[in-house]
Amino acid sequence: MDSEIHTDIFTEALEVFLNQILYLRRVYPSQIFKKRRIYNTPIFISIYPPLNEYLIKVLQMVRELHCNGVLTRVDLLLYKNENEIHERYTFNFRKHTPEDLLDLPQNDEFLIKYEEILRTSLYTMAERLKSLESLPQDIRFKVFFHTTQECFIRFSQNPQYQEFPWVIDSSENIHSKNQISLLPLAILDKVGIQIMAEIIL
Repeated sequence: MDSEIHTDIFTEALEVFLNQILYLRRVYPSQIFKKRRIYNTPIFISIYPPLNEYLIKVLQMVRELHCNGVLTRVDLLLYKNENEIHERYTFNFRKHTPEDLLDLPQNDEFLIKYEEILRTSLYTMAERLKSLESLPQDIRFKVFFHTTQECFIRFSQNPQYQEFPWVIDSSENIHSKNQISLLPLAILDKVGIQIMAEIIL
């Protein structure tokens, strides 16, 4: 399996998880999501054009960064204002090596097992998120990419990528006085993804 196919696999997985979180946490009305079957699992995917346009740009950027081997993490933040973050969903990416790619099975059996892992992870996530308190009605979201300093300089100066603000994040300790509850949601070792939720209490 080459690195481009590997990138496509987890970019699709990230798209599914982002849509599911936005649906399950009711960031948008449930009416803008349509049920589809992905990984032999019922998934709710946005049919709202403005949201879809944003997610497409996010996923294109994720794909670009991962293909260049400079994506380390993606954060989905649910917040009311810049100083009031309620939940952070963290997708950690383990950088794959040529040995990792060679180790991946080359036949359909791998994809079947991979889909089983994703299916289990999605069900686990849905069950764990059910127990969380409802979010404020005017909740918003944004997506952060974490990359290298070299990549930050290169992309922030490239006119092709000016639709996204490229900043050095200094907000990591913004909730240092609050209690943070960590909720592990999924670990997809075959494609190097670990998903965690940070619930700000």
